[in-house]
Amino acid sequence: MPAQAGSHDLPSANRLQRIALAALLCAGLCAVSMSFIDRPVEAYVAAHQQFRVVYQAMAAPSLLPLPFALVFMSYLAIARPAGPYINLGLSLSLAILGATTAKDELKWLFGRPWPGTWVKYGIYKFQPFTDSILYGGFPSGHTAYISAPLCLLCWLIPQYRAVWITIMVMVMAGLIGAGYHFVGDIIAGFFTGLAAAAAVFSFQPSVANRAPPRG
Repeated sequence: MPAQAGSHDLPSANRLQRIALAALLCAGLCAVSMSFIDRPVEAYVAAHQQFRVVYQAMAAPSLLPLPFALVFMSYLAIARPAGPYINLGLSLSLAILGATTAKDELKWLFGRPWPGTWVKYGIYKFQPFTDSILYGGFPSGHTAYISAPLCLLCWLIPQYRAVWITIMVMVMAGLIGAGYHFVGDIIAGFFTGLAAAAAVFSFQPSVANRAPPRG
C-alpha cells in the first residue's frame, strides 16, 4: 500500500507557518546550545579521547549519502532505468544534494569555528564570509547529509521510522563525541537536512503516491 500524501497537501499559508516555526525553533535551540552547552561538552570531549574511535565509527554512516546520490544520479542519467524504487532513489538523492548545497553556503555565511579551533586557539566567535580553514563548523554537513534522506524516509516509509531516527541519533552522537562538531552545529545540520527533505517532499507531489510498496 503506498504511503499517504502529507505535507504537499498543506495550504501555502500553513507551509509558511511551519517553515517559520521550524526556523525559530532552530535559532532558539542553537542560541541556547551556543550559550550554555557547546563549550562544556567540547571541553569534556577534548579531555576524554579514549573512546574517540568508537565515536568515529558511530559517525561513519554520514559518509555514505553523498556518494550514493552522486552514483545514483549518474546511473540514472546513463541507464535511464525504470522500477518502483527509482523514484525513491531520485527523491533521496535530491534531498541529499539539496542539503549539501545548503550547508556549503551556510558554512560560508556564518563562519563558525570548529571545536578544534576553539580548543587550540580559544576562538569561539562567528567570522562570516571567511574562507579560513579555522572556520566552517556551522551547520554540520555530515548531519545534514544523513538527516536529509532519513527524514524523507521517515515520511515515505514510516514503518521503519524508529530505525531511521536511531541511525540519525547515533551519527549525531558520534560527531559530537569524536570532537568534529559542537552540539549547536549538529542542531543546525539536522534542520538543514530536514528542510531539504521537506522541500523534496513538498515540491514533488507524486513522491508519496509512487513510494515503493511496504513490505
